Amino acid sequence: MFNAALQQHLNGEGTTVAYCWRLTAPSGLSLGFTTHDHAITLLGKTYEPGIGLDGTQAMAQSNFQAGQEEALGFLSSDSLEEEELAAGLWDNAEVEVFLVNWQEPEQHELLRRGSLGEVSRDRNVFRAEFRSLAARLSEPKGRELSHQCHADLGDTKCSVDLNDPAYARRVDVVRQEAGNRLVIEDNTDVSAGWWSFGRLTFHTGPYTNQPLHIAGHIQEQGEDKITLWSPLIMELDYPLDATITTGCDKKWGTCQGKFQNSQNFRGFPHIPGNDFILAGPDAQSAANNGGKLVG
Repeated sequence: MFNAALQQHLNGEGTTVAYCWRLTAPSGLSLGFTTHDHAITLLGKTYEPGIGLDGTQAMAQSNFQAGQEEALGFLSSDSLEEEELAAGLWDNAEVEVFLVNWQEPEQHELLRRGSLGEVSRDRNVFRAEFRSLAARLSEPKGRELSHQCHADLGDTKCSVDLNDPAYARRVDVVRQEAGNRLVIEDNTDVSAGWWSFGRLTFHTGPYTNQPLHIAGHIQEQGEDKITLWSPLIMELDYPLDATITTGCDKKWGTCQGKFQNSQNFRGFPHIPGNDFILAGPDAQSAANNGGKLVG
């Protein structure tokens, strides 16, 4: 129900309202911005005034498609830095938009809730896509007929326990090599490729609690080296304490051999491929006996 006091204020001849934006990053860091020219304290949070963040016109669809809206911000804001945006620290950040009477902040109403999507930059201005909750309705649901598993490693469908020391452990990241390759220690009992497609989470530094996706894992000259999908833009002081978690390429052989979890495999490894479907029968082959091909 809409805030009665705020509604009464809006019905008056003059209003003193402003928009407040609250951003909460996956790391837990929270920032507040307002369109008002003075700071506003709302629900124990201080919202910065001026040019920190603003919103464009919002468009809502009647057929449950995601609405279109952008958040505009200036990189001169002391709280929101260009490096943090480029490093992806604010990707998928939770966004809450309030309408508030800046003279009486207890008169407020939550207008929209969603998340930040794609972020682009134009000189000293950034544009962040605002994804409403309706955007989730356009995500694929249900099972897909594919050779690969559609479950995520460690979720309820997969059931692999990622707290098992075999699949996750604390490590020291000792240095960074060219590009986005990192060298880790405390990792001598696994084979090359074990951490491929996994995640690395730092416990200190600017990437704290921000899961970083691992593209590959090799062993070279007695050292374990992982390559991240995205480069590390923020400057880091090594060594750094981190947790590394193994990954899965969603193939049947990996599920069976690496995790011994074939009973929970959510793909269809024996589904016929295009070549099989398009191939005609061979009358001379002893395999055409009507028997099953697998198992």
